[in-house]
Amino acid sequence: MMSSDRLETLTKQAEELIQANEYKLAISVFQQYLQIDPDNVEVLRQYGKALTKIREFKQALKIFEKAVVIAPENIKLLSGYITVLNKLGKATQLIDTYHKLIEIEPKNYITINSYANVLASIGQHDKAFQLFERSLKIEPNNPITLNNYANALALNEQYETAFQLFERSLKIEPNNPITLGSYAKALASIGQYDKAFKFFEQSLQIEPNNPKTLNIYAGVLALNEQYETAFQLFERSLKIEPNNPITLGRYAKALTETGHTALQLFERLLKIESQNPITLANYANALALVGQHEKAFQFFERSLQIKPNNPKTLNSYANALALDGQDETAFQLFERSLKIEPNNPGETHLIYFDKM
Repeated sequence: MMSSDRLETLTKQAEELIQANEYKLAISVFQQYLQIDPDNVEVLRQYGKALTKIREFKQALKIFEKAVVIAPENIKLLSGYITVLNKLGKATQLIDTYHKLIEIEPKNYITINSYANVLASIGQHDKAFQLFERSLKIEPNNPITLNNYANALALNEQYETAFQLFERSLKIEPNNPITLGSYAKALASIGQYDKAFKFFEQSLQIEPNNPKTLNIYAGVLALNEQYETAFQLFERSLKIEPNNPITLGRYAKALTETGHTALQLFERLLKIESQNPITLANYANALALVGQHEKAFQFFERSLQIKPNNPKTLNSYANALALDGQDETAFQLFERSLKIEPNNPGETHLIYFDKM
């Protein structure tokens, strides 16, 4: 009886702490509860969810893995497990879990849509498109599914069909800022900049402080050499999310392209993602441009330790060495780069890049 009363007290405490967003304190309560009743699935689920909230993904994974063994068909539990697997990039387990969840709920279009997104993100486009179609048969006018499907098609360069789906979605929700921003991004990717700018502006009129839209719009403006406006949007985005690595990286890149020093932004970014080979290589480029060659070479080396066969990094490093008069080593790196991409015409200047 005492044990039962104690568990009830702990449950109430945990609920109150979760409602107050006091996740660390709630975790302590969950741990006390599990000492008494270690296989309580709902408490394990809530414990895993709280760990996820404070970004303790590896620990959360252990908790969810234990709970899933006890209750393999618990839908809420599997949904939480999926969130953690996605955060940790465990693609195989993620796909298996989505497959299991869809077997349990074959008509849940939200799950089907999310599964399709994951497949599209890892390049399984045909399977993703089949799932999007399946989702739309269940809920034909769902703007989220239409938007996600359109995004996946655009990433696969099937722009005509993507634009049809964006238009279909906007007929249902003409002022949906996410759809407007996604449509704008897709239009910009094929050079329809004027139309893209119109949709970006429309999206920001509805949701002016969306950092993702601000960031993407700024990046597109920078590509069009409209740097002053781009810089204003990057600054706006960073006021909302000061440590967003994508915004910091794109802003630093755009500043460097226009001859401004961006070393402080890169250093800020490296505190967030110290092992990102793109960031390391871009920082190396920026250092080389201001004559800090030795330091630049160190960061090129660090980037190549993580991703040794990236032709863009090899090419950029070679350019920096050539500018420093180290022709022999530069030629070796150019040769290495050409073995990976034999038809790459090369660059005669330092290059900057977003993708690897």
